[in-house]
Amino acid sequence: METPLRQTEAADRFNPIEAKMTYIKKDLWAKHFQSWHITDCAVREKSVVYFCLRKKTSPEEASLIFDHDIRSKLFVLSLSSPTGDRFGATTLEGYNKPRVGVSRKPLPQGLLVSRNNDGQVNIMGGGVDTADEFIAPGKVPMTARVKCINDYAYSVGGGRAIYKREDIGKWIKIDAGFPAVEADTAQGFNDMDAFSETDMYAVGGHGDVWHFDGKLWTQQGFPSNVQLATVTCAGDGQVYISGEGGSLWRGKLSTWELIYQGASSILWNDVLWFDGKLWLASDYQARTWDGKQLQPITHNGQQIPIYGHMDAHDGLLVIASPEVVKAYDGKEWRTLVAPYLD
Repeated sequence: METPLRQTEAADRFNPIEAKMTYIKKDLWAKHFQSWHITDCAVREKSVVYFCLRKKTSPEEASLIFDHDIRSKLFVLSLSSPTGDRFGATTLEGYNKPRVGVSRKPLPQGLLVSRNNDGQVNIMGGGVDTADEFIAPGKVPMTARVKCINDYAYSVGGGRAIYKREDIGKWIKIDAGFPAVEADTAQGFNDMDAFSETDMYAVGGHGDVWHFDGKLWTQQGFPSNVQLATVTCAGDGQVYISGEGGSLWRGKLSTWELIYQGASSILWNDVLWFDGKLWLASDYQARTWDGKQLQPITHNGQQIPIYGHMDAHDGLLVIASPEVVKAYDGKEWRTLVAPYLD
């Protein structure tokens, strides 16, 4: 049985000296990161990365308030500056369990989406000032993830709720083929991915797997009714689904094989294809799949101490833990954000 890497272990292994070599300098870190946790990340292009930050809150304080009472921040970092000082930040009130994502059409922008009744969205970038959008006013889109597919942003939510952002302020529901039944916990979705707009997969709930051919969603057979977390349309032509225990399935449509039996107490946050292999990240660990087993992430013989949430696009992989962010371009790792302890 694989023993997951605990958050405290990862922190113990972090070398404070490394902070002196990070892209984000001390003054910027102190202003925008020191009192905040990083909860999500999204790569718009290899030089532009967005983060979702939440104000640090003690367990005692958090037990007395609602999630939307915790302040949120949408932060964008440009990696094109040699001094690491090109950024943007917006602090937001009332955002419940927000997730960050990007769109590349109709404009290159970052999106912070609140899981509230209207699906409120704060927009950043594109060279324009854009008012908050609302995915589906009063219809509770329950955004669990924001995915960019064929350059368009999609909100993926519970009760099989999928919305595509077709234009500025215009979200349309992609639901042809879903039965009109009252949503329950056995239904998805937690994630979606695609080879193209006519070959999409969405998963969630308890073994709830669907395929979209560009016109209709059709439910697929799946060999288990466990909770499903992620789906990845990979560069090797296969589809990978992760679920309860951190287990991993591979296949297509209604044909699936269990390739890794996990024993973790938590789900994978993100699973993606980068640099010719599958990468997986959770709140405890980050791993790659070598075709037979999960392997620690290493570089030049040294393990990379990172975990959390991740995204990849345009030749850049970013993995963000609550306080440390690392980026990998297929050749070298570098630290974008890290605590300054002196």
